[in-house]
Amino acid sequence: MSDRKVLVTGATGFLGSHLAHKLLSEGRHVIALARGSKAASAEARVREVLNTVGSIDLSRLEVCEGDIAQPQLGLKESVSRTIASSIDQIWHCAASLSFTDEDRDEIFKMNLGGTKNILALAEQTPTRRLHHVSTAYVAGNRTDLVLETDLNVGQTFRNAYEESKCQAEMLIADAHGKGLVVSSVYRPSIVIGDSRSGRVTHFHGVYAFIRGLWSALERLRRRMPEAGTVNLPLRVLGAEATTLNFVPIDYVVDGMVEISRQPSSVGGTYHLANPQATENRIWLPHICRVLSVEGIQLVGETSFLRTPMTKLEALFQKQMAFYYQYLQGEPRFDCRRTLDALRNTGIECPGVTVEFIHRMVGWYVSFLNSARQGTGSSSPGPGAAQPV
Repeated sequence: MSDRKVLVTGATGFLGSHLAHKLLSEGRHVIALARGSKAASAEARVREVLNTVGSIDLSRLEVCEGDIAQPQLGLKESVSRTIASSIDQIWHCAASLSFTDEDRDEIFKMNLGGTKNILALAEQTPTRRLHHVSTAYVAGNRTDLVLETDLNVGQTFRNAYEESKCQAEMLIADAHGKGLVVSSVYRPSIVIGDSRSGRVTHFHGVYAFIRGLWSALERLRRRMPEAGTVNLPLRVLGAEATTLNFVPIDYVVDGMVEISRQPSSVGGTYHLANPQATENRIWLPHICRVLSVEGIQLVGETSFLRTPMTKLEALFQKQMAFYYQYLQGEPRFDCRRTLDALRNTGIECPGVTVEFIHRMVGWYVSFLNSARQGTGSSSPGPGAAQPV
């Protein structure tokens, strides 16, 4: 085991916190680069989220307050030099997860500008080894089979997030090609809770969709004399036959760390996606079953031309505007390079079965109910109730 340290960005986020937790649990020394908030220091934020992921010895953790979007990561030059000389790997997980057009400048400042700043640091390290966490959705509006070797093939993008992540990958490919860094790129799809428990620590993506439905149902149930299945006539813009590619957090993190150990991973790009995407006609009805609601259906745009949206449908579509983009089709992600790298390692992507959907959604609904009743915390700790 190397005595040198690993720098992790994004350790307060969903994937970054689980990655940092795994590296620490394997005995690595981790420097977490993070921002403070008005309420807590960077160190307090990182320690809190890592303890939320699971009980762990944090004696090998250092937290450095900085900002990837700032020149030199917002660090003093002496601090930057010290970090660069002491690490043998950088895991770059930090990113803006905003998707709205009005945030476009901030998204690019974080995702593209931040990657430039991380590259500058990586070039100063002894090994120049950089692991970059991207997204499978750099494929943008493609609906065909996307190879792990594909990047910029002239695709268009649904939003600034996808576009910024694609441009960040292009920066890394250029730096690697010039010998400035030694890089590997990992592209998760839609990351959901732990495959064994369904447990999750951050609530983006499909969880925002579930919470939107749960909130609407809570308002309706307050007016109902008896509990039971709620009939909620709600048309959701989407296509039943298209898919969403859900992948559990434990598979993503375990897979990335295992692949990173292999010398053949240098220069490679890996789809940490599910080899079997889940059709919308499968996951949505089972989410509704867990929520005890019926009447929700996926429809095409012509449905709203025939019958205008209700107030509830308009409100839901406005709140879920980003997520609606992905309910009408997504690329198919080729995972052969990833599967080859993980063969005989014992790391396999679980299928998103009906049982798993119920486990994932059930955990999150239990968490939401506990939070509403005041029996849970605002973030799910190790003892939280058992749910992209």
